[in-house]
Amino acid sequence: PRCLHTRVGDKRHYRRMLIRKHAEMRNSDGFVESKHCSNKNDKSSDTWQTCKRRDALAGGTMLVVCTSGRYSRNSRYPCSPWKHDGTAVASELATEWSVTDGESELLIRNDGTINLSGPYPNEWKQNLSLKLPDQALVGPARGFTGPPGALDGVALSVEWPGGIQLHVWRASTMHSGGRLEDKFSTWAYGIDQGYLLEFVLQKESLRKQSCVCGAEIALELCDGIHWFGGAHMLRQLWPLERAQWEIGPLYPFDHGPNGLGSVVGCHWVSSTGSVVMVDPKTPLLHFGLNSPTTSQNGRSPRYFGVGVQHLAQPILPLIDPAPGTHVFKHGGDGFMHIQARSSWEDRNVLHPWQSFDFAEIPSDEICSSRTGDRPGDCAVLRLALAAKGDARNATVTALRSLRCPGQPPLSILLERSIWTTWATSHADVTQSEVLALSRNILKYEFRPGVLEIDDRWQARYGDLKFDHEKFPDPKQMVKDLHDLGFLVTLWVMPFFQEGSEAYREASERGYLVKGGTPPTAMQEISVGGVGQRLGSTVKVLVDEYDWPPGHWEGGGRGGKLRSGQFRWWGTQPVGALDLTNNTAIDWFVARLKRFQDNFGIDGFKFDAGEPCFLPKGAVTSRPLHYPGEYTQLWVKQVASQFPVSEVRSAYSTTEYSGLIRMGDRDTVWGLDNGLQSLIPALLTSSILGYPFCLPDMIGGNAYWGQYPDTELMVRWAQVSVMMPAVQWSIPPWDISDIALKACLAAERAREEVLLPRLPMLARMASQTLVPICRPLWWLDPTDEETFAIDDQFLIGDDVVVAPSAFLHKC
Repeated sequence: PRCLHTRVGDKRHYRRMLIRKHAEMRNSDGFVESKHCSNKNDKSSDTWQTCKRRDALAGGTMLVVCTSGRYSRNSRYPCSPWKHDGTAVASELATEWSVTDGESELLIRNDGTINLSGPYPNEWKQNLSLKLPDQALVGPARGFTGPPGALDGVALSVEWPGGIQLHVWRASTMHSGGRLEDKFSTWAYGIDQGYLLEFVLQKESLRKQSCVCGAEIALELCDGIHWFGGAHMLRQLWPLERAQWEIGPLYPFDHGPNGLGSVVGCHWVSSTGSVVMVDPKTPLLHFGLNSPTTSQNGRSPRYFGVGVQHLAQPILPLIDPAPGTHVFKHGGDGFMHIQARSSWEDRNVLHPWQSFDFAEIPSDEICSSRTGDRPGDCAVLRLALAAKGDARNATVTALRSLRCPGQPPLSILLERSIWTTWATSHADVTQSEVLALSRNILKYEFRPGVLEIDDRWQARYGDLKFDHEKFPDPKQMVKDLHDLGFLVTLWVMPFFQEGSEAYREASERGYLVKGGTPPTAMQEISVGGVGQRLGSTVKVLVDEYDWPPGHWEGGGRGGKLRSGQFRWWGTQPVGALDLTNNTAIDWFVARLKRFQDNFGIDGFKFDAGEPCFLPKGAVTSRPLHYPGEYTQLWVKQVASQFPVSEVRSAYSTTEYSGLIRMGDRDTVWGLDNGLQSLIPALLTSSILGYPFCLPDMIGGNAYWGQYPDTELMVRWAQVSVMMPAVQWSIPPWDISDIALKACLAAERAREEVLLPRLPMLARMASQTLVPICRPLWWLDPTDEETFAIDDQFLIGDDVVVAPSAFLHKC
């Protein structure tokens, strides 16, 4: 094929078109002339053509258009791709287009396949593809480019039949301002050289399409190339391609249908330096990686469940059966799928958002730079791609695009341990138990830190009033804890229990999320496969009768839901705070601060915040544009108001300066939400821009009758104490004398090794998001032996932490 190149010609910025196998000459006017020959052996042939252009071209980057057609013998501008108005159009016979930025290149073919390559030696070329509906294949694609000052500065636009378009910008032009800033700068600003893609697909073209559900870009996975980033998962695997991550929504979940957790990111990096980022504001964003080749039976779909329903759910994602050796032939499909779907409809995955109406992009914004289609007519997927040579450069590039906290959490949150009442007391915590725990912490020679009073300190959720039967003198309790050297924090969430004063007040003022008609109990237990029906049946009974018994008065009566209510891990009927209502946020925060002042509370543990905890048919005062916006409001508008705080949910909230907690861990050894999942989750947090990671409590949550023995407790402590923050709940002295001595030794090792380095690392992390705890490949990102190490990590660049997280293994 012949290739047409455009580049800066000389110091006067003349544009010239160069065709391979060409001879150049400069005429008396100073123009560049290129003679084109279809027969290189016949220099006298009349097929020689001459063209010259004098159009200015800004910048020194290159656009290449490859065609397979012949040129007109009589045309002065042979099949010129340039219109007289200065815009460019490629022939319908074009088969591929190439855009370069710096020394990297993006090659796009008319069948929707894409190649990304960089300048680095031995760098793997990354293959991607657009998932095109049948309508796109009925005719050839056409490519367009524009002169300086063209709308949005687009470098290349490719159109397929049916109104399907791909627009490409060079990342190096992003800082020039204009609407391009609005589209990409808030989430891809750190890419200095690379490509910004906008894939626009008309929803009309999806009719009668069984395999295309929206705008999708699929990235090919290859043996020997590893991927990092994404999200916290119920079964946390490092690197990511070890998992069969089933396609589902990419927003925070508490135990999502495909195993997705509460901390969700929107970028991925590879061991060869590829960077893939997606716009977190994408409506109906879905993701999957190496998904199983056999999908769920529509009669037994994956589903979202809470509390006791988890017992009927599988631990996901599945582990690929043959990691490292042709994995994709035996297990997953071998692709990373990123989708902007046209609807939530999915017979294989059930979740709450399928009953919600989310807001469209404001109607005065068109969904594409080159079309006048309104947002309801098309699905739009925006990606940023870059080739950075190695995983460390790729990670730093991605982190540069994220907002920084500016300052680390308060030093005591990092230097001293957090002690929580949850694993030992669960919802039955009392004042006497809190004071006994604090005294034992000091008795057994642990240092005082933060004492967090967890669930059910309130008489009714949301009232922010101590249960006076359980806490007869809370002010004196807080004073006593302060005198012992502890900070005191309380567990809160954005839920209000029916029958509470706060529920009544919030409802009257319009501060609760409204809902449609809730499902009846019979409807709930009739949905899904056998596992979901069994789990739903048990959950309805537990919520109604507060089983198992033993909780304090106030549980139960949640079997039958009313409009605006939803199921959660507790048994009481609750409503959710409407975080789209600024007045409701001000009211909620003011109540917390007033309560804080009255009792001397130092801060709060902000639980929940995932958008899965909303009622069926949720209606907010201002429509959410995408589910993750609810999490962003919870973290940015509520939790960020309190210097001493922690959250468990995160979605593009890297500017938060508190602690980001891992989800609840089971008291087991394995990767299936146990001890061995801690380091992979820590490293994933680091890649996603959350350096101040708080591991879950040492020994796990002691759910379902689980309780750690000496070995599990000690190993858990040894893994946790070298992380940025540490959290205890199960007292080591209740396990054994050996456990107590070993856990104290682990705490002392933290003080000797980590704490002297922590202030500098924390300060750097708060300003750059460069992680405190780093994967081993950070030291040498070309060392292939380090890519799959999931049980060790670095502290800065000079300490390797290599604990044992396996049963009976020294």
